[in-house]
Amino acid sequence: MKFINKTAIITGGGSGIGQAVAIEAASQGANVVVADIDEASAEETVNKIHEIKGDGIAIPTDLKNHKQIKSLCFNTVETFGSIDLLCYSAGIQTYGTVVSADEDLWDDTFDVNLKGMYLTAKYCIPEMIRQGGGSIVNISSVQAFACQKNVAAYAASKGGAVALTRAMALDHASDNIRVNCICPGSIDTPMLKYGAGKHGNAEKVIKEWGNNHPIGRVGKPSEVAKTVMFLWSEDSGFITAQPIIVDGGLISGIF
Repeated sequence: MKFINKTAIITGGGSGIGQAVAIEAASQGANVVVADIDEASAEETVNKIHEIKGDGIAIPTDLKNHKQIKSLCFNTVETFGSIDLLCYSAGIQTYGTVVSADEDLWDDTFDVNLKGMYLTAKYCIPEMIRQGGGSIVNISSVQAFACQKNVAAYAASKGGAVALTRAMALDHASDNIRVNCICPGSIDTPMLKYGAGKHGNAEKVIKEWGNNHPIGRVGKPSEVAKTVMFLWSEDSGFITAQPIIVDGGLISGIF
C-alpha cells in the first residue's frame, strides 16, 4: 500500500495499459482519477476499482481539448485535494508513410500522443510543485527507437514522448518532480489487436509477434503497470529522465 493518501491521474485509463495502471494504483492505496475520451470505458475501470474496494472516479476527457485537460486537473484537486502521480497512457496507433499519411492523420497522432502529454503535464505540474513534488510516467513505445515500416507519424510521436520526458525531468528536478517514460514492446491490449487485425487474423498475428520477442510472448498490461508503480514510488527515487524499455528483449536482438 505505497500510495495511501496519494492521488493519481491516468489518461487513457479506460482500457489496455491505462486500465491496468489504474487498477494496480488503486490496489496500492491511491485515489485514482481515470481520464478517457470514452466515458463508458472510464466508468468500467472505476467499477473494477470499486470491486477491489479502491477509491476512484471517472472524468471523461478529450486529450485534444486543452479546456477539458485543465478541467480534469481542477476537478481532481477539488475532489481529492492533490495531484501526486500522473501516468500519460493515452495514445492512438496510426499508419502511413510521410507520403501516404495525410496532414489530418499526422496532426491527430501528435495531438493525442504528444500534445496531450504536454498539456496534461502543463496543468498537473503546478499542483505537484504546490504540494512539494510528484512523479510522472509517460507511456511511449519501443518504436521510438526501432520501428516498423508505415508508421511515420506514430513513431515520430513516440520519439517525441521520450524527448519531452527528458526535458520535463530536467526542468522540474529542482521541484522534486521525477519524470520517466516506459517504452513497451507488444502488449496484449485492444490497440495491439487493432494493429494485428490490419495484418490478417489478429490472434494468429499476435502469436507471431510474440514469437519475435526473445521471451517468447507478448507482454501483459499488468507487467507494464507494475513498472509504472516502481517508477512512481520512492523505490526509484534516484531515477529520472529515463526511457525504461519493457519489451521482452524485442529490440535487443540482431535477428
